Amino acid sequence: MQRRDFLFTSAAALAATPFTKLFSRDFRAPLDGDFQIIRGNVGYYTNRGGTIGVYLPDGKPEGGVIVDTQFPEAAQSLVDVLKEKGSLSQFALLANTHHHGDHTSGNTVFAPLAKQHVSHARAKSNLIDNLAKNDKAGTVPLPGTTFDASWSTNLPDGKEAISLRHFGAAHTGGDAVVHFENANVAHVGDLIFNRRFPYIDPASGGDLINWAGVMKKIRKHYGKNTIYIFGHAAEGYPVFGTASDIKAFENYLKSLHKYVKKEKKRGTSLEDLQKKTVTIPGAPEWSFGERLRDVNLKVMFESL
Repeated sequence: MQRRDFLFTSAAALAATPFTKLFSRDFRAPLDGDFQIIRGNVGYYTNRGGTIGVYLPDGKPEGGVIVDTQFPEAAQSLVDVLKEKGSLSQFALLANTHHHGDHTSGNTVFAPLAKQHVSHARAKSNLIDNLAKNDKAGTVPLPGTTFDASWSTNLPDGKEAISLRHFGAAHTGGDAVVHFENANVAHVGDLIFNRRFPYIDPASGGDLINWAGVMKKIRKHYGKNTIYIFGHAAEGYPVFGTASDIKAFENYLKSLHKYVKKEKKRGTSLEDLQKKTVTIPGAPEWSFGERLRDVNLKVMFESL
């Protein structure tokens, strides 16, 4: 997601906070969406919330794939855009990379249009728990298909295959990478915050220390020519990139770990650490979203 900053006071508070309250801009305000094809009929859509991935067989929506769904209004805007490209009665697949509301609230729009709906098993249970905590049980369609390690299918058009893979606890405990194998485009959801401080959800199984190792696994598993779609990006940065961006974010996470560990060993308090830190030594490109910077410091400090 672009042009937005998270509001966050602590990791504990976040777990019980509705997702529409996590951002500084009112989600009811109208925003123009951006739809772009990247490669092999795979593209992205940005509007309100985490980036949506899209696969259009022969450039048309029928039998296509949707990855993540943002919020209902944004989801409906994308449906309207896609219907301009061809008739639409059913998508072959809807996939959720994880459970957060800015990636799943639009399930209400897309799930009825999808033949199959899939996510990691932990993502489904996290979504159920979060909806219940916010008195919204039953309001968002849940995946009918789940997996633990990996899942794959061939699409009806015979031109594309989809695989979903879980590389371990990171942003949450149920993150999935959705790979369009022939196009070689992978949607990583919120496993990547491009040049902005990431949100970490320990209450849902997230692990800030393990996250760097997950990025390395992703970088090694997919090829150097893979294009990655990111869940969020800082102002002025794209929501897609290459293996170099994966490595850069891996470096941010390692640098954060090293920095906080060193300061804690010195006896620096969390409060003093947050006061003096502007960027993380070794990863100066990550400078967008100071509230989440403080949360990153807090979660790492408490994890060591």
